[in-house]
Amino acid sequence: MSNQEEEKKQETKNKIREQIGILLICLVLVLSGFLLLNQKKDQGEISFVAGDNTVVANKSTDSTVSTPQVAEKTTTASISEKININTASIEDLDKLSGVGPATAQKIIDYRAQNGGFKSIEEVKEVSGIGDVKYSQMKDNITI
Repeated sequence: MSNQEEEKKQETKNKIREQIGILLICLVLVLSGFLLLNQKKDQGEISFVAGDNTVVANKSTDSTVSTPQVAEKTTTASISEKININTASIEDLDKLSGVGPATAQKIIDYRAQNGGFKSIEEVKEVSGIGDVKYSQMKDNITI
């Protein structure tokens, strides 16, 4: 096999590797976007970055707000008393870490359909509340 043929094969292999690398990067970006959208969707809010602004669409109010993009900081409201998940309002449940208006409504719907919660762990039966959200809220809830 000649040197030129060997170089062409190597060049072809390099192009294929480069194309695969680009495809993998695109796939990672797309999957990351879906994960972020799902996370925001669970909270009842979806945001898109457009230039220097962040556009936030809030499903609970069907409104859209455009705000300058700033570094996002996570704050957890300090809850002085535990929230009773059998009697709490949407506003009370919304104070829990990891719970937005949509999830709060799901908690209320679940307790109405099932006659209330028998234990705090039962809140994991609510659609959208898994082990992670439960671990964030368990110290702030009671029955």
